[in-house]
Amino acid sequence: MGIFSRLFARAPRYHVSAYAPIYSAIVARLMRLGVTVGGTAALPRIEVHTITEGERQDKDGALRQLSLTVECISNKSMADAVSMNDTNLQLLTENDLIVEGWTVLGIVPTILQDLTEVSETQKVVYRLIQQFSIFVEQVKAEHDETDNNSNS
Repeated sequence: MGIFSRLFARAPRYHVSAYAPIYSAIVARLMRLGVTVGGTAALPRIEVHTITEGERQDKDGALRQLSLTVECISNKSMADAVSMNDTNLQLLTENDLIVEGWTVLGIVPTILQDLTEVSETQKVVYRLIQQFSIFVEQVKAEHDETDNNSNS
């Protein structure tokens, strides 16, 4: 038992990351006909990457903020990438995102950036890069509340 646990008579806490369930829920929500989510070869496609989970925002360690990037990649036009991004925004913000073990409090689009690339084969690739902040709270199990009440 650590010194702080001894001093404050607290049982050790096991911290759970929101990374995996949030990533899985975002990818599942973005899947649709005609657009590949993930992978590296198919176009048009959407990539979800650069996920950052910040420190716990509350005393219990249940409230978290994550940031992630959703990238729309097209070989047709920037308008096609913009259309994919508009659909992504609707899919991610229109209805509540259901994630087992977590309550999604909000999904906020933050930064939008475009990028046009020319590959070695002289093919033009259009990218629209949207960043999001996601606020989540871990759902407490019934035994957690019982344990907290017994320690009071």
